[in-house]
Amino acid sequence: MSKYFLYLFLSLLLYYIFTSCATVTPPSGGPKDTIAPVRINTIPADKSINYKGKVIVLEYDERIKTDKLKEQLIITPLVEDDYEFILKKNIFKISFKEPFQDSTTYTLNFRESIQDITENNPTKDNKFTFSTGSFLDSMSISGNVKKLLTYDTLENVIVGLYRAEDTVTIYNGSPYYFTQTDEKGRYLIENIKNGKYLLYAFFDDNKNLKLESNRESYGFAKDTILLNSLKTYKNIDLIKLDLSKFKLMTALPSGKYFDINFNKFITDYDIIPLDRNHDILTNLSKEGKTIRFYNNFGDIDSLQVSFSAIDSINSILTDTLFVKFKPSRRKTETFKIDITPENNAQIDTKIDVEINFSKPIISINTDSIYIQFDTTKIVEIDDSIFIWNKLKDKLSFQIAINKSLADTVLSRRIKAEQIKMDSIQQKQSEAPIKKQTNKSSKQLKPKINTGLQFYFGIGSFYSADLDTSKSIGLKYEFIEPSKNGIQNINIQTEFESFTVQLLDENFEIYKETSNQKTIRFKNLEPGRYKIRVLIDANNDGTWSIGNMLNHIEPEPVYIYPEFIVIRADWETSLNITF
Repeated sequence: MSKYFLYLFLSLLLYYIFTSCATVTPPSGGPKDTIAPVRINTIPADKSINYKGKVIVLEYDERIKTDKLKEQLIITPLVEDDYEFILKKNIFKISFKEPFQDSTTYTLNFRESIQDITENNPTKDNKFTFSTGSFLDSMSISGNVKKLLTYDTLENVIVGLYRAEDTVTIYNGSPYYFTQTDEKGRYLIENIKNGKYLLYAFFDDNKNLKLESNRESYGFAKDTILLNSLKTYKNIDLIKLDLSKFKLMTALPSGKYFDINFNKFITDYDIIPLDRNHDILTNLSKEGKTIRFYNNFGDIDSLQVSFSAIDSINSILTDTLFVKFKPSRRKTETFKIDITPENNAQIDTKIDVEINFSKPIISINTDSIYIQFDTTKIVEIDDSIFIWNKLKDKLSFQIAINKSLADTVLSRRIKAEQIKMDSIQQKQSEAPIKKQTNKSSKQLKPKINTGLQFYFGIGSFYSADLDTSKSIGLKYEFIEPSKNGIQNINIQTEFESFTVQLLDENFEIYKETSNQKTIRFKNLEPGRYKIRVLIDANNDGTWSIGNMLNHIEPEPVYIYPEFIVIRADWETSLNITF
C-alpha cells in the first residue's frame, strides 16, 4: 500500500513539473508596450457600399481584448436591436439580429473598448463605416459643449440629432445620430444623411439615451438644422432646469401647519382667501416646493383659498382648496434668521443689510435694533428705511454711516489705547532689569477696534408662530482702501440691457451692476475673480434662462476668459467687448 501512495505522489509531482514548464508567460523586463493594436483587415471593407450582411469582422495585428464594450460602442444611426460579439485571439466579430436599414450609412465607434492584452493600449483606428446603399452619407456636424453660466467644458455629454419629421424626441426616445464629447468638450458626428434635424445635448446619467430633466443637465438648438453642406458647426450651452409637468402633490395639515406640496421648485405664488375678512400668513418651505400656511385663522374651522403658483419654466398652476388645521403636539419649526453682511465682514460707509427669516414676521421692535460705536455713541434704526418682500420673510435696508462720527470715535479709541500702551511700557521700564523678559521688552502695538457693532436685541422680531428672536451681535470692520484693490471695466457693446457680475473663484456673485458701460468696482479684497455678463437681448429688464419646451434658448452669457487678479492698493482697468 505504501508503494502505491509513493507511486501516486511521484506521478502527481511529475505532472506538476511538466505542466508548469509548459505554461506560457510573457517575458519579464524589457521596454513597456506602448503600441496600440492596428486593424489589418475588415469584413466588409471600411467605407464599403451596398453591404447587405448582418456581421462585422475586424482583424488586428496582435491579440486583443474588449473593455466595457456595451458602454463604449456607439452605433449611428442608432440600432435598437441587440447584437452579439465573439472575440478570438486577434479577431473580433459582431453579429446583429436584424438587417440594417436600406440606403443608410452606418458608423461604429468603438472608442477605447478594443485594447491589447498586455498594457491595455486602446486601438486608434476605432471607427468603422459602411453603407447599405450606393454611396456614403457625407454630412457632419461638430462643435463644443459647455456650461452656460461657468463656461466649464464637459466630457462624456451625449450630443444627438433627432429627425425633425419624427415623433421621437429627447423627451420620449433616443437620438437617431449621436456621439459623446471628449475631454475638451468637443463633439463630432459624421456620415449623416441629408435632411432636417433637431440638435440636443444632455448628461445621460442612467445611460438610457433619454433626458431626465429633473436631474440631468441639457442644452439644445432652438431652430431646426438643415444638413445639406458637408460641414456644420454649432456650439451648445448646458443648463439644468426641470421640464417635467408642474403638479400639485398634496394639500394637508402637517403638524401645526397646513402645507401645499408641489413636485417642483416654486419661483412665485399668490394666495387669495375667498373670505376677504381674513388675512393669511404663508411662505415657502421644504426647499421651495411647499407653500406653508400659519395658523392665524382664529376660531374658524377652515378657510377656502385660491392660489396661483409659478415654476422655474414659468408654468402656472391654479386651484381652489380648503385650508384646515388640526390639533397637534408637534413643536413648531425652529425660528432661524440669516443676516448679510455676516459677522466680521468689512463694510463701507453705506451698509446694505438683508435679513432672511424662516417664518413670516408679524411684528418688529426697532428699539432693540441699533448700531454702537462705543458705550456712548448709539445710532438707532428707523423703520422708514425698511423694505419687506410680499411674504414678510425678507427684510432689506441700507444704513448710511456718519463717517465723521466714526472717525471721531476711532480717534478717541486710538488715543485711549495708546495711553494704555504707554502706561504699560512705563511700568516695564521702571521694573528691575532682571525681571524683564524678551517678550515684555518688545514694543507693544495697540489693538484697536476700527469698526462698529450691530445689535439685534431679544424680541427684535416676532414670527407667525409667536417666536421671538434671540440676541444677535455682529461686529463689522471699516474697509481700509490700502488693503484692497480697484477694478475698472469699460464695456463696448450694442446691447442696451445687461448685468455685469464680479464673481469669486467659486463663481459666487461678489458684486454686480446693470446697464453701465463704465464700471468701477472699489474695495475689492485681494484675490482672483471672474467677470460674467448676463445679456438681456430682448430688453425686457430680466435675463432669461429660456424654455426648451417652447424652443426658447437662454439669453446670451459672456464670460471673460481670464481670471482677474486683485492686489492690495492697486487699481487696474479692463476693456470688454460683447
